[in-house]
Amino acid sequence: MPNENLDIDSRTTEQLYEWYLQGNLIVNRRYQRKLVWSLEEKTSLISSMLQQYPIPLLLFVTINEQREILDGMQRLEAIMSFIEQRFSLDGQYFDLDSIALTKQLKDNGTLIQKEPILSRDSSAIIARYRFAISEYSSTNENIDEVFRRINSNGKILSKQELRSAGTVSNFSELVRSISTSIRGDTSHSDIMNLQQMHKISISNDRLEYGVNIDNHFYIKHHILTRRSIRDSDDEELIANILAYISLEEKPTSGSTSLDTFYGQGNSSHAHGVRQQLESFIQTNNAATIKQNFIAVYELITSLYDGKNDTFRSHILGEDNSSQECPRYYQAVFLSIYELLFNQNMQLIDKEGLFSQLKNTGNTIIMVTDGGRWAASTREKSVNDLVALISRYFQPAPQKYVNHAWVTEIRNLLTNSRTEQPSYDFKQGFFNLSGKNEFDDECLKGILQTCVAINNIGKSAKGYILVGIAENKLTADRIQHLYGVNSIEFNGFYINGIDHEAMLVSGSIDDYFMLIKQKIQGYNFTETLKQQILKNIEFCSYNGLHILKITIQSTGQICDFENMFYIRQGSSTDPVTDTQKISALFNSYMNS
Repeated sequence: MPNENLDIDSRTTEQLYEWYLQGNLIVNRRYQRKLVWSLEEKTSLISSMLQQYPIPLLLFVTINEQREILDGMQRLEAIMSFIEQRFSLDGQYFDLDSIALTKQLKDNGTLIQKEPILSRDSSAIIARYRFAISEYSSTNENIDEVFRRINSNGKILSKQELRSAGTVSNFSELVRSISTSIRGDTSHSDIMNLQQMHKISISNDRLEYGVNIDNHFYIKHHILTRRSIRDSDDEELIANILAYISLEEKPTSGSTSLDTFYGQGNSSHAHGVRQQLESFIQTNNAATIKQNFIAVYELITSLYDGKNDTFRSHILGEDNSSQECPRYYQAVFLSIYELLFNQNMQLIDKEGLFSQLKNTGNTIIMVTDGGRWAASTREKSVNDLVALISRYFQPAPQKYVNHAWVTEIRNLLTNSRTEQPSYDFKQGFFNLSGKNEFDDECLKGILQTCVAINNIGKSAKGYILVGIAENKLTADRIQHLYGVNSIEFNGFYINGIDHEAMLVSGSIDDYFMLIKQKIQGYNFTETLKQQILKNIEFCSYNGLHILKITIQSTGQICDFENMFYIRQGSSTDPVTDTQKISALFNSYMNS
């Protein structure tokens, strides 16, 4: 490959941190592992640096003058988080005065020094630690193969991580996408700056950042353990379910089948299985399959809302002490999926379904021991469960749609942490003065933000959610005025706008029509206006209605009442200066 080369060099921690600050370190989530290092692993790395122990080489691929991390993401994130005070070493924090870069950030208020402070000498040793690095220049199409080879030779990876390393298929991509949405470590784009990665790392209460996984349904209900999610067993679970849904001849559930789904095996049968998986996804649309999949997940989680039972104790009995029960979850999931989507039914008796599922792990669902769940046993368990619970469903109306709103709203809130300009949240259309009047200035500001998100670039996409308070003070004010108890999620407070609808219009539907009529009356770029009116919708989040506005770039710069707007972080600003308007057009056309 004459156009490719490999350069071996070294860089100090301080030099790597400079790259980090410059936005020069990029993560491609399409093939990279999720960020899962524990606090112990992070502190162990810092301790090794302090003691001058050797640390494995960091590998980058150079693309468009940026360095995409091929190997070393967990290490780099740990180092940058330690420098930026997100965790300590034995209770002591990196001395921000020990290097010029962090001293400047401390002086201007970007970083705040935590105490007690690690000694200046120890901090300097960490800052001067020299890493071996390798920079690989390549074309995009070769990166997947390089990543696969790196991660399949001697690395301590789980079986599922080895399967998915560098695998490119509709099946593997859909499994990854569904898994990420359900875990909650989603991002606006697959291409991310390393500076943003800590915000979506898989975390727990001991780390004060990232996505806390300890309260996840899988873990709370003993379907999977935290360790198994770290090892990507949640992706195995979803891959097994997705393959069962996709294939006419139902497969076994186990490692051998998973290997086949991910490209191993050259027999005609293996090729045929992979072709069927790809065909099913292409024919039925990946986005639709994902929405249906998550709708079933949400239905199952809703069965346990307000209950003392866990999935494990409910399905297998109070005395069961197994750490996890993924195959029993598979059976319940697949039986509900069969009724909702293959038989076009809808649930009419949630409490009846919950009661009927009790102890079915001992009476209906038959799970074989060992690493392989026989295809015939799994299929019989699913079919028997369908027969048992079908009485709690009835034929759905022609246009009945199963929405997975809760997961979607949570994903959008999480995405906003890594791509602020593309998201905006409003508590509602009332100004909280207590007058109970629709605030037209609020709607005007929302439409200006729609224009600004469009103007980010030709491929821009963004969301505005109305019914989300961004701090507890606002949530408390809404509770005081309207008696609405907000639902907290990762620092956001979901309050909905049902109280506004009742006061202004008497119903959600009439309020929706009023909002659309008001939007229609404003003077802004017509193509964007029609797109907003077409895509605007109400989402239900545990009984609360949130207005979701989706903005997809129209392919042209848009204006609101003859004024251009841009996003600056989380704010929307008008552009009036002639030179800045010219720069906006140039930036947009080159995006």
